[in-house]
Amino acid sequence: MKILLICHEIPSMSVGATLPFYHMIRNISKMYDMHLVCFNSGKYQVDPLKEHLEGYDMIDIVEYETFMDQFKYTLSNMLSFNNLKKRSFFNYYYNKQMAKTIDGLIDENDFDMIITDMPMAFYVKNTKIPKIIYAFDAVGEYNHEMYKKADTLTSKLYWYLNYLKIHNYEKAYNKFNCCIVVNEKDKINLQKHIKTPIEVVANGVDVNFFKQKTSKKTRKLVFTGDMSTPPNNDAIRYFMDEIYPLIQKEVTVPLEIVGRNPTDYIKSLTSDNVNVTGSVSDVRDYLTPGSVFITPMVSGTGIKNKILEAMSMNLSCICTKTAISGIRAVDGHDYLLADSPEEFKDAVIRLLSDDNLNHNIAENARVFVKNNYSWNIATNKLVNIIEKYKT
Repeated sequence: MKILLICHEIPSMSVGATLPFYHMIRNISKMYDMHLVCFNSGKYQVDPLKEHLEGYDMIDIVEYETFMDQFKYTLSNMLSFNNLKKRSFFNYYYNKQMAKTIDGLIDENDFDMIITDMPMAFYVKNTKIPKIIYAFDAVGEYNHEMYKKADTLTSKLYWYLNYLKIHNYEKAYNKFNCCIVVNEKDKINLQKHIKTPIEVVANGVDVNFFKQKTSKKTRKLVFTGDMSTPPNNDAIRYFMDEIYPLIQKEVTVPLEIVGRNPTDYIKSLTSDNVNVTGSVSDVRDYLTPGSVFITPMVSGTGIKNKILEAMSMNLSCICTKTAISGIRAVDGHDYLLADSPEEFKDAVIRLLSDDNLNHNIAENARVFVKNNYSWNIATNKLVNIIEKYKT
């Protein structure tokens, strides 16, 4: 069986948005012949995937640093004659050469199935080949929630226009044989306006990779993620404004904010007690034994891979309801739930002052992800879906 995989970037195990494609390629290549076509921003390498692919095509794409440059690039692409056939409205990922490459691959090969991620779905929405859209999250619903939370007219307008655009884009999912999301909440939200069958495949974690490399303990709080995204910035702002001051009144504990592309706000937090790392070569070096992993998320969708990775690294995690959504862990056994500043402060103090509690929750957390969120489990579900919708 020949499968065409379409992804907006070279799949990498360090990027949540492409992580399922990375493991899909590595884990099911013995069962299917897979050809990858994707953009190449120059940030990631295809080398780890080459031996698992029958072939691959990559189109270079420029990553613009300013909103205005990105706006001009997107607008020029949208107004191109070739795009009239795709009807992709204001889509950063429309590219004339990519369209020709995908169309050419479909014409010249007898693919049995197409699997595409959400940003690239418009390229193949009208093809007659059985196809699956890996949507991950209910992105339209997320934008609508951000619109409702926005506190300025400008931000409300921004999020509402994004909501209208994505909500309309998601209607194209009805042209696919199946849509995949990562948790039941996103499935329920999409089912409000999507009629195509929706399957849930929770993200996994590579428990052999995400395991401790040292026994040396450190006493600190850790937060990880792409620090350019609104949900991660919202989480850190909430923590720094409402939780960290409460903690500091009772105990002095350092905080590490680990992740690429920190905004100016995140950079400004650097102090004697707060370390903003920026991009790191190996996040495991910061998920050290004894650390407490915090996820004070107040917005966002999908499953937080960062939590699964921290659990796999034997770290105790403190999570809000938004953060733990979609992860079937038990409060007080696998993690600590804290949905108010006072609860969050108390959870931090409990773990820092009780080594046995910290150790037990950390051990339970790793057992939990090994039993429920390995990529083998996710892969088996995906194979069943492919077989179900291949004809």
